[in-house]
Amino acid sequence: MRKLTDALDRMATVRSFITAIVISAVSVAVMGFGTRTYVYDVFGDVTMPDTRLWYSYDHLLSAFSTLGPEGLQVWSQIHLLDLVFPLGYGFSLTFGILMELRRAYPENSRVKKLCLLPLIAVLADFIENTIIASQIASYPSLSQPIIAVASFVTTTKWAILGMSFAIVFLLLLAVGYKSVSKKE
Repeated sequence: MRKLTDALDRMATVRSFITAIVISAVSVAVMGFGTRTYVYDVFGDVTMPDTRLWYSYDHLLSAFSTLGPEGLQVWSQIHLLDLVFPLGYGFSLTFGILMELRRAYPENSRVKKLCLLPLIAVLADFIENTIIASQIASYPSLSQPIIAVASFVTTTKWAILGMSFAIVFLLLLAVGYKSVSKKE
């Protein structure tokens, strides 16, 4: 694990941080535009599961029914970008945490493990996308247990992302405190 965190730390530069943010922003913008234009405006406006904190079988069935097989197919094609978006937000959070750790706690290499948290969220996002894709492929024969697992993975993703953003914020406060303390 140390080799992984050290490799990520070497990659954590301002340039790679900004690149990850741009990748994230562009992919979510294109995905949002495509979803609105080619899916929701044509087949009906729904809240798809990956944007919710949790969801039920009934919610997913309702969303899928509103879009229908053709709308789900178009949605699936547009959401192939959801393979890129998690990488963008995951690496931007990872690099941000590592750059803040360098400034706030340069002597403590054990805390570098915190940078792995956003990448765990990325993994959860990929699992969530795979499970939802399996349900789109099997529509209209949805599986309640599989949807329950997908909902759990989605909730886990959001919880880990929330923790990642909290870490970024707390480290930002630590960096600010250390900067003010140095000046005194």
